Amino acid sequence: MSKQRHHINTFKPAKKPKPVLDTAVLKLHIDSLADDGRGVARHDNKVVFVGGALPKESVDAQYIRRHKRYDEAKLLAVSTPAEQRVEAICPVYERCGGCQLQHLNYVSQVHFKQQRLERVLSHGSDDKTEAISPSVISDTDFGYRHRARLSYHNGILGFKAQGSHNLVEIDGCPLLAIELNAVLKESSAAIKAFLGEKATAELVLTLSGDQRVAIKVKKEGFVDSKRSAVLAEKIAAPAFLHSIEGSKGPAWRGENAPLAYPVNATLSLPFQPGDFTQVNIAVNQKMIQQCLVWLKPVAGDLVSDYFCGLGNFSLAIATAGASVIGIDVGEAMLRRASQQAKTLNLPIEYRHADLFEPTNISLDAACHKVIIDPPRAGAKALCEALAKAVAVKSLVYVSCDPATLSRDLAILQSGGFVVADAVMADMFPQTYHLESLVHLTRN
Repeated sequence: MSKQRHHINTFKPAKKPKPVLDTAVLKLHIDSLADDGRGVARHDNKVVFVGGALPKESVDAQYIRRHKRYDEAKLLAVSTPAEQRVEAICPVYERCGGCQLQHLNYVSQVHFKQQRLERVLSHGSDDKTEAISPSVISDTDFGYRHRARLSYHNGILGFKAQGSHNLVEIDGCPLLAIELNAVLKESSAAIKAFLGEKATAELVLTLSGDQRVAIKVKKEGFVDSKRSAVLAEKIAAPAFLHSIEGSKGPAWRGENAPLAYPVNATLSLPFQPGDFTQVNIAVNQKMIQQCLVWLKPVAGDLVSDYFCGLGNFSLAIATAGASVIGIDVGEAMLRRASQQAKTLNLPIEYRHADLFEPTNISLDAACHKVIIDPPRAGAKALCEALAKAVAVKSLVYVSCDPATLSRDLAILQSGGFVVADAVMADMFPQTYHLESLVHLTRN
């Protein structure tokens, strides 16, 4: 009996070649700004997004990517500039991916973000509901960041470039607090020498309320304890080397006294680099005050603070006289928050729970006031539970993402909540990022 041969098909279809981009210069008129801060134009009956362009401008642009429903183009020149256009103060603005709006004057930046929040609020309203015009919380438009995360690769320390993993080398940033820029100026050379020309690492700078600056390094490979201690000696006070962590082996630990995050003129939260804190301390303090105005916490109240973190809102609410239940998934932060509440003798109970899992959500029947401060993913499961919790009459939603805010507001409104007031908090000037606070009430 003859053996049957099996033919294996090794044919691989050739990959379709990428279409060649049209390099012709496009003459465009910018109609509006997209949510991400890019200019919006139309060409050949198709939307074109142009980074760096402003409404009412006539510009020259060139395709960088083409899609089925829209295209993307880079700005080549502005032939008719808008009145709102200003000169960016950062020398690497057009390359660095950190900012998107430095070319737009600050008053117009604020108005742009107000309009975005207005659109979110209008989605859940009807003709019978009076439109909410959000007010504004803001502070300085530069020098506001109390922490920064930089990347290091092959001798370059900086931020990632727009739409790329390449690094833009910097020796300072106009968004950072003066103290952080001083660290970059005085200690970058020593840190680069420690890491070497071929290393890949991450550098976290954090400013404390007492003006200390913690430096935390996360690098590939092992950590040399002796070299780490030598680097620590080279860091000029008030900066200090907090720790160096490697992808292999044990970490080096230096000074680990907690940093202080001021929530108002007299109270601070103890924290460590890596804990979540709002980057803009001044705006955060105004947000806390606004929440107190809305919630009106008094003795006898029980307030639930969901996604409480270190107790950013819990601390102020309890200081005003109310009892607080703080819930979050971060166990290390909850331990620090609990210790602070105990030290200050405040009536706060912190509980550990993953609030993205519906079975973990608990609602105290005696709680009539709630604050929610979720991450970008929002709080869908929690809002579904709160919509059914008829005891809750006053709720503040703190949002960092308009899309999930819109979704969650619709859920809460389906349970009888109405939007009573709203604020656009400009936590991140010079960027398109939108922080907002919405107060909802229910009869």
